[in-house]
Amino acid sequence: MWWKWPLLAFLCASIALCTDCPNRASNGYCVVENVTEPYNPAIFPPDERLVWIRNSTIAVFNRSLFTPLAHVENLMIHRLQIEQLELAGCDKLDILFASYNAIDRVSADEGLPLRQLHLYQNRLTDVSALRALTEIEQLYLHENLLESLRFDTFAPMRQLKILTLQRNRLRTIATGTGNKPLVMPRLEQLFLQFNQLPHLDTGLWRMERLRVLDVSHNQLAYLLTFLEELPALRTLGLHHNPWHCGWLFGMLERLGARELDTDADGLIGIDEEASCPGLRLEDRLCCSENATSPDPVLLLVSRTGIVDELQQQVRGAKRRVETLEEAQRKQSHQFGELAGRLAAIERLCAERSNDTP
Repeated sequence: MWWKWPLLAFLCASIALCTDCPNRASNGYCVVENVTEPYNPAIFPPDERLVWIRNSTIAVFNRSLFTPLAHVENLMIHRLQIEQLELAGCDKLDILFASYNAIDRVSADEGLPLRQLHLYQNRLTDVSALRALTEIEQLYLHENLLESLRFDTFAPMRQLKILTLQRNRLRTIATGTGNKPLVMPRLEQLFLQFNQLPHLDTGLWRMERLRVLDVSHNQLAYLLTFLEELPALRTLGLHHNPWHCGWLFGMLERLGARELDTDADGLIGIDEEASCPGLRLEDRLCCSENATSPDPVLLLVSRTGIVDELQQQVRGAKRRVETLEEAQRKQSHQFGELAGRLAAIERLCAERSNDTP
């Protein structure tokens, strides 16, 4: 039996369940409580992968706290009254739960491997610093204080699949600079409901995998989109907006042509009778003939951006065709030279065979 003790010690060390963590929660997190300044690194069990800090008040969570948590991959820091979050010195952190705090400032070092970041229920008004998190896959920013947003903040996040922005105070969302398309190749779910958006131009969105889009409970009269920009879309929340009847009728026709499922709960949605002072289309969505009609200038700008992109694609295709044609000409010339040499060899062989007695 003596040989089992080294094995047991090895297992305990590898999963950090024997003596390293004096207080472990039922969900597997090592619980650390009563963290106060000056921070003592000894209070954090070494080599832990899952840590939950609770019953503490920490105004600034930065490198001084991340450093003694260097091995942590999953960290929970809910309800600690954090006001400033500096993502630095957490080079192994994979998942961070930092919700239900008072965070109004956030920064991040580049190159962090963070895949999930939960920042809902905070006081954020600016999230531009998060563009450094290029490996992020799930980003939860709902229930903050965002009023305006540049969507190209998320463009470097090439792995991003889920983005939640509902229940902020968003009035404006800018796609980016000029007519440059916004490419988010892996985004699958985007939530914008319960904001104050008066218009939204998705004409330059390039989200080929987007399946779920919820823009319900805003102030939208129309969307500057033809839906072609979102080929994978299957779930679309439109209810509780003051839609323009002409635009909404056309949109519903296009949704039908796309065979989007408009019957299941939580998709297109239903406007209650009491909240619909205008007309009701398909017994579901409310609209008004007096609602703001699509702005022809904004529509022109949006469509101009799309035309510019198509023209760039055409020019690129022409250049590729010209390159191929040039390569074909060179290849034809080389084949011609080779054919000439083969013909000369054949003549030489024929002459020698004639000279042979």
